Amino acid sequence: MYFRSSDFLRLVRDFGETITLRKTSTSGTYDPATGTVSGTATTNYTVTGYLYNAESMPIDQVTKDTKRCVIPALGLGVEPTDEDVIVRSGRDLVVTHVVTIYSNGTAVCYILHLED
Repeated sequence: MYFRSSDFLRLVRDFGETITLRKTSTSGTYDPATGTVSGTATTNYTVTGYLYNAESMPIDQVTKDTKRCVIPALGLGVEPTDEDVIVRSGRDLVVTHVVTIYSNGTAVCYILHLED
C-alpha cells in the first residue's frame, strides 16, 4: 500500500487525539555501586497523534498487541527517540522504534512503534 506524507497528516488531523510524549534525559551521573543514574529529568510534550493497532503477535502463548502512533514533526520542537513514552488515557506505551517520514528533505511526521 502506498501512502504520501500528506496522507499521514490527514489521519492525524481527522482522527488524532491529544497524547503526551514523555522524554527522559539521562544526562545525570551513573553510580556503579547502585546501578542508577541520578540527575535525570523528565519532560512532557503535549502533541496530537493518531494511534492504531499494527498487529497481534503470539509470544509464549500470550497475544501481544503492537501499536503505531503517527505524530507531526512540523512545529514539534523535539525528536522522538527509542525508549520515550507515549501516555494515552493514563497508559504508558514505550517507543521501541521511530521512522521519520520526509518530504523534499524536511521531516513531516514520525511513525512510532509502541509496546506496553
